[in-house]
Amino acid sequence: MAVTQIIHFGVEPTTVDETIQKAVKALKEVQTPQNFVLGTQIQDKGAVQFTSEWDGVKDYENFQTTPGFGSFISNLRSAFGEPHDIFHVALNQSAFGSDGSATANVVEYVQIWFPASRVTREFQKQIEEDFLRFDGIYRKDTKGIADAAFGWVLEEQEHEGIQGEKAKCFFVTRGWESMDHFEESIKTDAYKESIPILLSWNALFKMWHVERKVLQ
Repeated sequence: MAVTQIIHFGVEPTTVDETIQKAVKALKEVQTPQNFVLGTQIQDKGAVQFTSEWDGVKDYENFQTTPGFGSFISNLRSAFGEPHDIFHVALNQSAFGSDGSATANVVEYVQIWFPASRVTREFQKQIEEDFLRFDGIYRKDTKGIADAAFGWVLEEQEHEGIQGEKAKCFFVTRGWESMDHFEESIKTDAYKESIPILLSWNALFKMWHVERKVLQ
């Protein structure tokens, strides 16, 4: 099962493209993940996201033990500063490759948080089945859309809306040809029919979109 790492940085919006190019040049000098993409959030141009992938947890752990791992992290920090957030997701399919969501022009990301005490394997299975049912309806009238990849964040997370315990997070990533295609998709009858499935979870969530700048 593919493991995806998400790292968020904050930079000055007016120099973000220059900063990304400097980072790419620096990363060429060190060992990097086999697949990675750099982009900026459409809703916040100063928010940079570094998305990378390994074939599994063992591959990521092996990379952490190599001498190149320290240089890789150091070069990222030199370009972008200290990361605001780092987490890892076990996805049901690769986010890279010819049909991978992470390689699209615009990539949608969604995090949905649940109290950790609720998240049994049976609960996870139900959430995944609900999402597939939603997706099957939603895609019917939608143009410019790629397959979604989904899974669970490996780390338990803190969330101010969940008191007394940590949260487990369901994660979805999907590619779009453009932001306009996404915006048109939420006006369709298929979206109106399908979205109540997800809203029935009554869960805390965050959605953002990243415009791809660099792909390896």
